[in-house]
Amino acid sequence: MPRPRIRAAHLPLLVLASVPLGAVLGATSAFARFPESYSYPVNRCVARKQEAAAGYCHLSLRAWGKWDVAQNGTARDARLAEGAARLQTDWARAERDSAADGVDCADTTLSAADAIAQIDAEVADTVADVNGGLDLGRGGEGQCGRRLLRAAAALCRRSLLAEARRIRNPARDPRGEKRDRSVDAVVDWAGRLWDRQQAAGCPTTGARLDATHPILTRLRADIVRDTTVSPNVDDAQFTSIRADGPIEYLGRQLEPTCLNDTPYRYFVKRGSENKLLVYYQGGGACWEPVTCSIPVCAATATSGDNPQNVTTGFADLSNPDNPFRNWNVVFVTYCSCDIHFGDAEQQYSPTLLVQHRGYHNARVVEKWAREHFVDPEVVFVTGSSAGAYGAWFHGPLLHEAWPGAQFHILGDAGNGVITQEFLDESFPNWNFRANLPRGIPGLREILDEGSGLVAYGELVANYFPNTNFAHYTTAFDGGLGGQTGFYNVMLNGNNPIAALSWWEGSCSFNQAMRAQAIETYARVPANYRYYIGSGSAHTIWGNDKLYWDTTGGVPPVVDWVGAMLASTPSSPNADWNNVECADCTLVLPGDPRPPVIPTPPFVQSGGNVVIDCAP
Repeated sequence: MPRPRIRAAHLPLLVLASVPLGAVLGATSAFARFPESYSYPVNRCVARKQEAAAGYCHLSLRAWGKWDVAQNGTARDARLAEGAARLQTDWARAERDSAADGVDCADTTLSAADAIAQIDAEVADTVADVNGGLDLGRGGEGQCGRRLLRAAAALCRRSLLAEARRIRNPARDPRGEKRDRSVDAVVDWAGRLWDRQQAAGCPTTGARLDATHPILTRLRADIVRDTTVSPNVDDAQFTSIRADGPIEYLGRQLEPTCLNDTPYRYFVKRGSENKLLVYYQGGGACWEPVTCSIPVCAATATSGDNPQNVTTGFADLSNPDNPFRNWNVVFVTYCSCDIHFGDAEQQYSPTLLVQHRGYHNARVVEKWAREHFVDPEVVFVTGSSAGAYGAWFHGPLLHEAWPGAQFHILGDAGNGVITQEFLDESFPNWNFRANLPRGIPGLREILDEGSGLVAYGELVANYFPNTNFAHYTTAFDGGLGGQTGFYNVMLNGNNPIAALSWWEGSCSFNQAMRAQAIETYARVPANYRYYIGSGSAHTIWGNDKLYWDTTGGVPPVVDWVGAMLASTPSSPNADWNNVECADCTLVLPGDPRPPVIPTPPFVQSGGNVVIDCAP
């Protein structure tokens, strides 16, 4: 979801191109595997709330079961009130302890009162279902109702406790296999008990207590949903959230801010599916006095950044062909000019003090996201231009937040074609090295050897073998803020003025980009793919042509992304292939081009403008 307002530049810098990177590594670790015993505060809080819900559901159904025999409404109601009070107490304690750990778990879940009302409604339906066909005035039938309701109570309690055990630390059971075995065991037991009761002559007309029981299944699903996908997040429109530091996260004090030291804000929206889209906004970069004084990127975060303002491409959440239309979304606003990974205050001149705090900003958004969308089934991490690098560098970090999710990481128009000179002279200004992930075995050695982006992609993709990684770009991604624009700056001694003649870097960019993509795939064929489209457009995420453009014999981008979502390394989708246009040189309507044609390599060919890279 691109920034609604126009940006001057979109920096194509995934760092690790084909140059040595030992110089950019620092001493601080930004990625470390937590021990299996580690449980994030929000997960502990949610688990305790699910345990409280399990206890109340169990107590309620047993109280109703006792009523089936004794018909004592006063005793039943007293027991229900006691259980509700216990749930409220446990709920409050979980929130209090979570708050002490810096997490607002009250905002993560439905309230205790709403949980009680939800359980009461489902319990009432279950009681009516089980008692259907029974004459409770007859002792044997009342006892049958009691036994079946006690079985329902055990089924509700043990299935919710299984959910709680998993959510407390998803890393121990990332695919939910242990949870499923626990649920299956109690379901089998309840089903057998039901069969025995019917065989003994119990005349209930209710549904069999098994995995398909409509009421208990709904109760479990609703409690899990409303404790892991925050019902307090607006699902009708994006909400702006202002982040004021310091904010503590994973033992680190974060200071979110924009380039000119103005408040940082980001945007969030709840969907109807338990899937999460993390989008890193694009918008250029600056790295020295000239570029940061113009600046060639946004230095503030405002309401103009709201993705609600964009209604094209994948940003159009009303389009039925958009695979992300029903997903939860966090939109990582970009105003730090450092590809979302800077961690420095720079005094570029006596009058120019800037804050490159993209790393802080992105981690603050991550903290909020993991505390409101606790256990998504799928996480799709992406971004355009500078945001493509935010996606590729933060994507590995996000695995710690959601270890049970299927991950996909896609960089839109950010392929990492840079020069060593730019790396040596400019990246230190962002203090980029300070937060590079060092918990991945062998990463330092790979980078110290200068093996570049291909080796980096190979190592990270192999470290996350169940995650899909991908790049999208046009063959000659151009314009003042396109990849060729910045590459031309680098080819001309890092002179920003060279961006004005961006087309001069088109052919060199194309050659380097293709070589990197092809070699990365050769090294990581299981979970890396690339898509190279025709022309010189910069970014695709917010462009409607992703639904229909097949120029050069390529499939529409929406189909390719859909195949990516349907593919895992262990179960690959046949349609998620590397894509490259058959003839990529055609400049499409609306694509960037020099102001005068012909201006090599842009030349006229009949009624078309094409890019001619022939010597």
